[in-house]
Amino acid sequence: MSKVIQKKNHWTTKVHDCTVCKDAEGELNVGLLGGAENGEFPYVGEVNEDNVVYKDGKLTEGDLILEVEGLAVSGLPLYDVLTVIKNCKGPVRLKCVRQASNSATGGCETFPIMTVCMYNIYLAM
Repeated sequence: MSKVIQKKNHWTTKVHDCTVCKDAEGELNVGLLGGAENGEFPYVGEVNEDNVVYKDGKLTEGDLILEVEGLAVSGLPLYDVLTVIKNCKGPVRLKCVRQASNSATGGCETFPIMTVCMYNIYLAM
């Protein structure tokens, strides 16, 4: 089987890990939006930088969440993603990817649904 050569700007090169500590109430102080019930990946909403404690990495508003504690969350409704996070003991490890910026539209565009399949293939590599 031949090896696939990835382009420098392929989305998989933008995947990053982040570890966020919970506060005394067990909250991450990071808003989460999206989810399968909305036909979207779960993604990072408002980040309250004053209250978020990072152990590693950093989150940016709009980052797509691919994994929580090694569990792929693409295709899960938001309430299931929140349940996984709630049940985590200690800091929460997230695998995220920044959404593609489109300078022509002046904003971010969401990855197409095909990305779910591509991400699952990426995990299998």
